[in-house]
Amino acid sequence: MPKSLALSPDGKLAAYTRSWTDEKKNKAFANLHVLDLSTGESRQWTSGEHSDRNPVWSRDGKWLTFFRHEKGEDRIFRMSRGGGVPELLWKGRGSLAGLEWACDDSCLVVKFRKSDPDADAEKAIAEGREPESRTPMLRRITRLYYRLDGAGYLPQDRFHLYKFELKSKSWTQLTKGEADDGSFAVSADSHVVAYVANSHKDPDQNGFDNDVCFINLKSGRRSVYDGPQGEKGSLSFSPDGKWLIYLGHHNKKDAWGVEQVHPWRIDLRTGKLKNLTPDYDRQATDLTLGDIGFDFGEAKVCWTKDSKYFFYPVSDRGDSPIVFTPVTGGEPKRYWTKHGQAALYDLQNNVMAVIHADYKSLGDIHVCDNVQKSAEFRCVVRHNVEYLDSIDVAKVQEYWIPSTDKARVHAFLFTPTDFSPRKKYPAILFIHGGPRTQYARVFFHEMHMLAAQGYVVLCPNPRGSQGYGRDWAESIVQAWGTKDWEDVEACADWLDAQKFVAKNRVAICGGSYGGYMTNWALGHTRRFRCGITDRSVVELKAFHGSSDIGFYDHTEFGGHYWDNPEGYERMSPLTYADKIRDPLLIVHSEFDQRCAIEQAEQLFVALKVRGRKAEFLRFPEESHGLSRGGRPDRRVARMEAYVDWFARYLKK
Repeated sequence: MPKSLALSPDGKLAAYTRSWTDEKKNKAFANLHVLDLSTGESRQWTSGEHSDRNPVWSRDGKWLTFFRHEKGEDRIFRMSRGGGVPELLWKGRGSLAGLEWACDDSCLVVKFRKSDPDADAEKAIAEGREPESRTPMLRRITRLYYRLDGAGYLPQDRFHLYKFELKSKSWTQLTKGEADDGSFAVSADSHVVAYVANSHKDPDQNGFDNDVCFINLKSGRRSVYDGPQGEKGSLSFSPDGKWLIYLGHHNKKDAWGVEQVHPWRIDLRTGKLKNLTPDYDRQATDLTLGDIGFDFGEAKVCWTKDSKYFFYPVSDRGDSPIVFTPVTGGEPKRYWTKHGQAALYDLQNNVMAVIHADYKSLGDIHVCDNVQKSAEFRCVVRHNVEYLDSIDVAKVQEYWIPSTDKARVHAFLFTPTDFSPRKKYPAILFIHGGPRTQYARVFFHEMHMLAAQGYVVLCPNPRGSQGYGRDWAESIVQAWGTKDWEDVEACADWLDAQKFVAKNRVAICGGSYGGYMTNWALGHTRRFRCGITDRSVVELKAFHGSSDIGFYDHTEFGGHYWDNPEGYERMSPLTYADKIRDPLLIVHSEFDQRCAIEQAEQLFVALKVRGRKAEFLRFPEESHGLSRGGRPDRRVARMEAYVDWFARYLKK
């Protein structure tokens, strides 16, 4: 699978990392590849059991840097344009999170977070060994934001910017503070860094108190842009040096993912700020869900050479296309128009490359040779062709299902390859997580796997999802289990009405928020034969304290739990656990820090004490993202458990 993408400044070469799995070692790796866009020839530049990431070209196109974690350290490597042996530039204990070439390619600006001191780890590194993973004697916690799902317990340090001089090898810290520095970019003349910083004395509880800051790397002069605070990311300077774009909003009381993220333009000459798409009711970011490895990374903003137009991704009714907007503002227009997900893209010298996924592709590379002359793309690299040719891919149909309040729910129906409307099939209603994400026109392995077992699988985007406007997303704020549940019931009604659905053989399942809705559904109706709840939310009061971000969701649930105890109880599925009487498989990861495993434990005990049919499947060491990036054998075991459970209770 392609994992990252970077075009050379002349637009002739595309560097990307490609992941692969060693089945014997039960581990995934990623190596660096470089594609010649004129010939379509792709060459592998690095090899071995590494996880290379984040390729970045120098401004003159002569060098390519990338990151690699090796022997207990994150490292920066450099390779010449022609390839060769990677040159180690810098290494350190900690995490690298971004890099830009600066100062006429004489230095690098790097985002880095130091690990806490560890004498044993430092000794192993000095001896050239990979440090052993071990549990510390204790952890002293002094702040709210001390862990993050997928990353684990965080060090005392936060992500900050550093300057690395290529000639002298000097490493200088540029920024400090109690909060992580966010997005950053280097100006077209390569001498000014813009970055997002939170200066609040309590950034953990005030995550939207973000400013755009500037550092002149030549003079050392620093400044803070005098504009409204809020969510800010995806900084990008125009090639002519006149403008800085960021994607964001200024509603500091926003519930997660409700307020629409728009492109904002800073005039670097006058300081004036303008929302360039104030009437566009879509999120300027890719919120498409999947399980083949594309993460919710920072959206990318790219420019045409003449600085008249810029490009960025949006989420729109089951697609994640690339749109473009004039620098003067106006309605965004789709540039990459194919249905599906433009998961990664880059634009250099008016050449655009897009990594695209849809129902039948897992991330192919497409190229447009000049975005200002035409929007014609050609596919230059296809991935996983042999795999796709070897499996039965489900057929997918789309429906708009009527619900309450004249709402219409967009849903995707996966059917077996030999599907016949004259036959009867057991059905699965699969609710997505988020809730402010979207099912989309992409290859979703779980759905294909279940369809191949003889099920029809319905994947809806009920109210609370993104991609359908602000009102749709906001409709369940402080009201989980209301309009969203009405939409889920409407989808179940629709399944029951289909002649090809076997009567009384419909199940429900979902992960994260989808698990919440599964718990909710089984506590409010007996219409489902069985359910699977995965990494789910069960009890909101406990979630407030046990989740890595639970304390920050008070805007979603009407205050902290002591401000709204009745609301927390009303919206918690555990409140209705006594009414769950249908078989339920509870799946959870033991190192899930988003929805802690105590959520699953509470539900399991509540059901077993009452003598209900419930089983608990626990995955050691895994995080909330097991289904997307967990250890390969555990991902397989999880899907096998799904297949077994549905065969046991749904096929009979």
